[in-house]
Amino acid sequence: MKIITVAALNIVMPAPHSPERYIELFQEAFNLRLQTNLRGDFAGMIGSCRIEEIDKRNVIKGELYKFFDLKIDGQWFNTEEQKLADEKEIAEIKIPSNLKPHFQIFPFIFIPSKHRLFFISKDSKENFSPGQAEKMLSSIFLAQTLVEKYGEINITIEPSSESLEKIFSMPRLKSLIIEVTPPNPDDHEEAQKRLFEKLDNINADKQITEYVSKDSEGLNPSEDIKALAEIAKSNGKVSGRGEDQTGNTINVSTAAHPLLEKAEYNPKVQSRSEALLSKAFELLQQIIGRP
Repeated sequence: MKIITVAALNIVMPAPHSPERYIELFQEAFNLRLQTNLRGDFAGMIGSCRIEEIDKRNVIKGELYKFFDLKIDGQWFNTEEQKLADEKEIAEIKIPSNLKPHFQIFPFIFIPSKHRLFFISKDSKENFSPGQAEKMLSSIFLAQTLVEKYGEINITIEPSSESLEKIFSMPRLKSLIIEVTPPNPDDHEEAQKRLFEKLDNINADKQITEYVSKDSEGLNPSEDIKALAEIAKSNGKVSGRGEDQTGNTINVSTAAHPLLEKAEYNPKVQSRSEALLSKAFELLQQIIGRP
């Protein structure tokens, strides 16, 4: 048996939006063949992108690529002579610019109707963190041709299901910050539709609400506040600061606790892409609460 770790992103485009426009966005982003820096000398890109029909709805299946973007114009070290390589030695280095070492492949599935992207974040020793995936796609979606056609794309790393619970279960919640960007108004909740209309009516692209307790007892969040936080965890972030029973300070942010779910599969009967697909639809049910 093998184990993969699956992460998720919520990708939201401004109106007008539809599953078809999300599909077009990904196809056009893929066709740009842009590579972006991930961290250090590692770079990434959308490696493949294709449409498939699953359960009578179109989804996008593809791969995220990660590789070492070797820069040969920097300093080189001669390990045998324990000194910097000279110009003659460096001139002998012949590595084609289109060949990249440490190549890694991470399958993904994007469900346009729910605008969620699920991908393999960890497989054996290979890792593509949620932060790297968010950074890469955000950078690609900022391409001028895409912004002109689709507007600014907001991407939120889906947090773990426990992150919000950790905030509201603090013995003494001293402060609560809810930062939310407009969700797609046709998702599934009336609360989301009302929030979208509220922000749209005042021409706002973000709402930041802060609550600070007036005494040592801490905050007592209402159901409306909790509902707003529920929207914000997938469309922004929620941060809480409080104290435990002994007075120690606790800081929790949904942004610091990404969803990372393990999936076990038998490679003799199932590919890792198939394992990802099964886990993706299972997690989608948990995230949005309906098929």
